[in-house]
Amino acid sequence: MTRASRTYSAGPVRAVHGITLGEVRVRPKNIEGTGTPMLWWTLTARTWSPWLPVHAFVIEHERGLLLFDTGQSPDSLTDPDYYPGGLLGWVYHRQAQFRVPAEQTLDAQLAELGFAASDITHVVLSHLHQDHAGNLAPFAAVPVYASADELALLEQKTPELHGVLSRRIPPAGVALTPVAFDADAQFDLFDDGTLVMLPTPGHTPGSMSLMVSPTDAAPLLLVGDVTYDPALLACGIVPDVGDRAAQLATARVIADLQVQHPELTVLAAHDRGALATLLAQTPQ
Repeated sequence: MTRASRTYSAGPVRAVHGITLGEVRVRPKNIEGTGTPMLWWTLTARTWSPWLPVHAFVIEHERGLLLFDTGQSPDSLTDPDYYPGGLLGWVYHRQAQFRVPAEQTLDAQLAELGFAASDITHVVLSHLHQDHAGNLAPFAAVPVYASADELALLEQKTPELHGVLSRRIPPAGVALTPVAFDADAQFDLFDDGTLVMLPTPGHTPGSMSLMVSPTDAAPLLLVGDVTYDPALLACGIVPDVGDRAAQLATARVIADLQVQHPELTVLAAHDRGALATLLAQTPQ
């Protein structure tokens, strides 16, 4: 399954589509961390995870068509200069491997839904890693939202040390709009409570999630790389990538959200069950 759609009978949110924009395999510690330093497991790992999806989500709202994350660029497989050179480039290749079949390009997946990139009116990025912000070039004419803390990585001397390919993100002509959260740690895109960005740091300093609240179904929480499997969050298991203390704090925040919204559906970018979970979403 490379895509799944859920439609709603009432309210501003009309449909949510999960799409697959490539595949990735990573080291096991990238999924189920134990606090092992990232450099150590990068150097010593000998096994890979199964191939996992790179999911993004298209949300039909009465005020526009929103894309949450943009997936892995096919250029990463053909351009010899896509990644940094030297030791840093070696680290990139040690940590993750990608493939993007022709049917999983952004244009192909949007076309299967009856859309084109030009139909997108808003883009929200969970974070700036290549498999989430890899296909930004078509979006020069629309707002592309990322948290202010995440955009601060681009001001670092070497963003690539944080997993951000600054020579490619953002591409020429694309402006990134910083998200500044309010006193309640929220950014309500349309001021109607249906699409609300939330800070969920840890994987990167500025990682954020998107709460989608349809009128006639339980809310969805799109979490990017907060976890590879939402079932692990309840066990306090987070990836060994990023700030572990911040990741565990974010896991607790999500647990609190699940108490407030018992039917909350959490959808992670690399969860092989995410699209089936979307199809099985609980009605209100």
